[in-house]
Amino acid sequence: MLGMIDSGLSGPRVGAARIREMQWSLAWLAATITAAAAAGATVGRGEFKFAALPVVGLAAAAFARVPAAGYIAILWSVGTAVDMLALPEVGVSSLQFVPAEVLLWIALGSLLFLRGDVRRALSSLAMRRESVVVAIFLAAVVGGVAVGVENGASFHEATFGMRYMLFYAAFWPALAALTKGRWRTLFTVVSAGVVVVVILQVLQVMVGPTRRLFLIASSDLASSLTSDTAGFLRVRPPGLTTVYIVAGFALARALWGPPRGRLLGWGMAAVALTGVILSLNRNMLLGLALGLCAAALIAPQKHRFVVMVATLGLVLSGLALLAQGAAVESNPIASRIASLTNYSGLKTQTLNDRFYENHLALQRIQEHPIGGLGWGPDYGATLVTSDDGFPVSQPRSFMHQQYLWIWMRAGIIGLLALITMLALGIWNGARWCRVRHGKDDAWLGAGVVVALVAMAASSNVAIYLTPPDSTVPLVGVLALAAVMRRDLARP
Repeated sequence: MLGMIDSGLSGPRVGAARIREMQWSLAWLAATITAAAAAGATVGRGEFKFAALPVVGLAAAAFARVPAAGYIAILWSVGTAVDMLALPEVGVSSLQFVPAEVLLWIALGSLLFLRGDVRRALSSLAMRRESVVVAIFLAAVVGGVAVGVENGASFHEATFGMRYMLFYAAFWPALAALTKGRWRTLFTVVSAGVVVVVILQVLQVMVGPTRRLFLIASSDLASSLTSDTAGFLRVRPPGLTTVYIVAGFALARALWGPPRGRLLGWGMAAVALTGVILSLNRNMLLGLALGLCAAALIAPQKHRFVVMVATLGLVLSGLALLAQGAAVESNPIASRIASLTNYSGLKTQTLNDRFYENHLALQRIQEHPIGGLGWGPDYGATLVTSDDGFPVSQPRSFMHQQYLWIWMRAGIIGLLALITMLALGIWNGARWCRVRHGKDDAWLGAGVVVALVAMAASSNVAIYLTPPDSTVPLVGVLALAAVMRRDLARP
């Protein structure tokens, strides 16, 4: 009898759903026509800034309708083939913002208009410890502005130095994108962007530096496209950190994932590792090695990892033998990798510059151990450049040792919050990998461990915890780890 009643009610339910769908379609059509009319009217009067408001409203509505769209838009605006600083700034009164910042605030605002089920799930996640720690970190970052002003910086200097750290707020759009467990869609879209970036890297090496395939700001050109001593073009595009993180997940998928789709995992790993190698970033290779070792310690299945390590050992042994001759020296990639074993050479070249920054930063931290210097004040390190052949010395606005930099700018609270964020992510990934052992998605936990350990290790010698092209993909991994913890807590 209950079955008959239910079947009798199914017709009205379907009809009501269709009516609601038609109402939504009509509402979208009306909103589109109204926005187009408003934009046309304002452009006709020469008010181009106000013409963007309907576009902003439609973008916010789209982000609210498709939760993953907001985070993807932020990620692609900072970490693909286009440098976010290369695009024209958007002016609001006397303030200037890069388009990526505008997308960030639109995506954050759209969280208020998510569907009811997604909004409730996001609210639940926002009360958990991972989200609270991110909020504490952002509060310490913003508080560093007041500390910087107190230590002699102007409000404009302090705010400008802090502004890009606000991209850590992309953690909440990333949570919204993963709330309903749609990680496969997100992985597919992000991986597609990585493939495009790596293809452009390969083409850039082939065509040389004269014809640029990446849209890079002039201020970042010296660090993005450079030639080493052998004349090999070193390509470090804006999306390199995303390539780095995807390489960690792809290796975890190939090593600890189910047999089905393992070949695709190896293929994606080959693509991502190609991008890492073409960047000639030795710290990324070491970071991936440390991340894989950490994941191997917590993952129950270890035989494929042992085979990979044995194979890699044979390859490195061959390179070491060749390094005794001139074969490796003639190959810039092999020479760059082989230089990892030459600590004395690294110490006098790459590491010496890091030691110089660390020494001065530690002096400033000893003077201000709790609040740090804040944003804006110079910490003493200088950078010597050439202007028409004349050396020019200017203060360094960066530091390779990212933990000392955060301590110096956001204080001890900011540093502890950052370390807690990374530790919670690694812990959640490790628990997922062990608890879900035998399931098809257990490798996700290993991927989180590999990616976060690699990023945490590389941030000791490279800038990965402050620029938006690195922090946005990083908070995406942290959001995935937070969702994992929530799912493990469910019965």
